[in-house]
Amino acid sequence: MPSHLVDPSFSATRAHIHMDRLRSNVQAIQQRMPGLDMMGVVKADAYGHGSVEVATALRDMGIRHFGVATVGEAASLRAAGIKESIMVFAPLSSPHVKASTALCLDVVIDSTESLEAARGTDGRLRCHIKVDTGMGRLGRTPEDSIDIVRGIEADTRLDMGSIWTHFARADEPDHPMTGQQISRFMDFIETLGGAPAPLHVAASAGVFAHPDSIDPNLFSMARVGIALYGLLDLPGARPPSPLSPVMEFSSTVTSLKHVSAGTPISYGSRWKAPAETWIATVGAGYADGVSRTLSGKGRVRIGNELYPIVGTVCMDMFMVNLGKNPFEVRVGDNAILFGKSAPTAFEVADHMDSITYVPVCAVSSRVPRDYVLG
Repeated sequence: MPSHLVDPSFSATRAHIHMDRLRSNVQAIQQRMPGLDMMGVVKADAYGHGSVEVATALRDMGIRHFGVATVGEAASLRAAGIKESIMVFAPLSSPHVKASTALCLDVVIDSTESLEAARGTDGRLRCHIKVDTGMGRLGRTPEDSIDIVRGIEADTRLDMGSIWTHFARADEPDHPMTGQQISRFMDFIETLGGAPAPLHVAASAGVFAHPDSIDPNLFSMARVGIALYGLLDLPGARPPSPLSPVMEFSSTVTSLKHVSAGTPISYGSRWKAPAETWIATVGAGYADGVSRTLSGKGRVRIGNELYPIVGTVCMDMFMVNLGKNPFEVRVGDNAILFGKSAPTAFEVADHMDSITYVPVCAVSSRVPRDYVLG
């Protein structure tokens, strides 16, 4: 079929991005951190929500700092017209110095190696020093970070944008480790003789669970990611009020069939109908972001009813058991895979034995994003 005859906007499966909820989440987060700037974290295509669209909306709301994982992600934002500061969380490496300089990116220095890479710039670089206070992922110990700070201060081509750290257990409000990390960090700053640049320690969980991490007398900013999208998962609140999930992931019922008891469904015949029943096939699969681990565990909402996924999730479709008397289900009906109401991304993550980041990041590039403005 000639490509001009195919409507590219048609897809059985879609991700609806509710921009009004994004705006509401931003306002709620800002109210929790008065006196601090917000960095909007839009890495991983804004956690599957669309980095350009989300960054543009955040910019229009006054956000002036963005965080991404890679230089490639930053370059895409620059190409889309985002002129505000963009920090690349991955430590600077020599192959990325030229692009980072040309694109005016904020770079992370976490070691003598990344510092040496920064010294290869043919212009100027704004550097953000990451200190390891307990995460054990990037950065050096406070003791080993002193020379990194002094090295940036001594190089006239390098500007010190900030000094920061990252929490390992901030989503456990009662665990003492976050307080210990803040203490280690502030002891390090005292060793330096005071803060030579703005400081920041909090990400989403810190903003909602650790007020000490957003003290405006000490810190200038918080790096907010998962809370923007309404998917912050803290004990007793999913999500914490007043956040609201921004994405609704849906597909379409593509087939209905009545089967007798014992009928096997899907690959491996791992599920067989225990009694006569109706089976609906939904036009989404693991290539769209419906995890295969949801086989026999997940649920979908069709109309006002929740139905279990049965059989093995396939690449492009999966099946649900509607029971003997399906609630007026028809081919073409909408099937909600996750959204604001059950099933939520929290429930899907539980069924996957995972976290809410995973189901939204898994929604693949072949799934169109519809941006709902109101």
